[in-house]
Amino acid sequence: MENNNDFSRRRFLKNSLLVAGGVFIAPLIESCSDDDKTDNSGAPVGMKNEGFETGVASFDPTETGVIIWTRYSAGSDAEITWEISRDSSFTEVTRKGQANASSANDFTIAVDVQNITSNTKYYYRFYNAKTKQVTVTGETRTLPSKTDLVNDVKMAVVSCSNFPAGLFNVYAAIASSDADVVVHLGDYIYEYAPGQYGTNPFTNPLGREHKPAKEITSLSDYRERYRQYRGDKNLQLLHQKKPFICVWDDHEFANDTYKSGAENHQPSEGDFQMRKMAAFQAYSEYIPLKTGKDLRIYRSFNFGNILSLYMMDTRVIARDKQMSYADYIDNGGNFDQTKFRTDLLSASRKLIGNEQMTWLGS
Repeated sequence: MENNNDFSRRRFLKNSLLVAGGVFIAPLIESCSDDDKTDNSGAPVGMKNEGFETGVASFDPTETGVIIWTRYSAGSDAEITWEISRDSSFTEVTRKGQANASSANDFTIAVDVQNITSNTKYYYRFYNAKTKQVTVTGETRTLPSKTDLVNDVKMAVVSCSNFPAGLFNVYAAIASSDADVVVHLGDYIYEYAPGQYGTNPFTNPLGREHKPAKEITSLSDYRERYRQYRGDKNLQLLHQKKPFICVWDDHEFANDTYKSGAENHQPSEGDFQMRKMAAFQAYSEYIPLKTGKDLRIYRSFNFGNILSLYMMDTRVIARDKQMSYADYIDNGGNFDQTKFRTDLLSASRKLIGNEQMTWLGS
């Protein structure tokens, strides 16, 4: 007789596409467990959907929790109330608490809600009780546990989302799909100035020029770029409807990033380490992931008994500078094949590093 778990696992593998990519955390994630008891008081009756123009989002679902996110757009410090419930009318609030919106993290709020039921859909919202401003209602879910009966997992996989290069219609399509989670494999934003990569006579009429109107290098630059992307209505809708599991690639920093530099970073643009940390800070504010408070963003997710998803960094922690053919051409125009082959096959060159490899093998 066939074991149901074995059948489910084989069925999933047969009908799935395996994907791999290289994946991070808000330095100011607020945690929540059983300390915030169910409380139905102070429900936002008569409030207006305003003050939170970048919408809501959820990240890094597990079988016991999920991170919920918003940004208070009023431009001033405020105490914001959050609620999470099994029903969209919030008649029975599962968790409730307060968090502070502050200029220290660009008024973003990320709450790590823990000790909730596995394999369950949840609704959540944020509001300012003093000003009567409330977010749209977000939808998210927890992952199945090993004891939950799960026959399949539906993932939507996206990447390389260059704002001026076209419309984000695919995000709206995924929002209305039956995908359980969205896996974003990186290049959530692009760092280029208007008129650069991704723009041409066909895309220019779309009116999606990058903001700020320059290549982004500072913390304020990266923050403004994230706000622009999150202002896209299709991306907002997808974040509102589905939890994300994310990983960065190079353009969250600069084109062809490696551990100590990038192709699209020049000496005239300042110290690369400072630029990298500014990009990291903005990323952590707008894509708060459950990995700690440093650049070690690798982590894993278990979907019941049928899937383990390993998200890894292939850019920032240990990646050596990419080889360039130009480095192997001498003054006479001859290509040094011996040196190229030696470097290409060198065991000392790293992509993900020893520490991450040890974690992956443990």
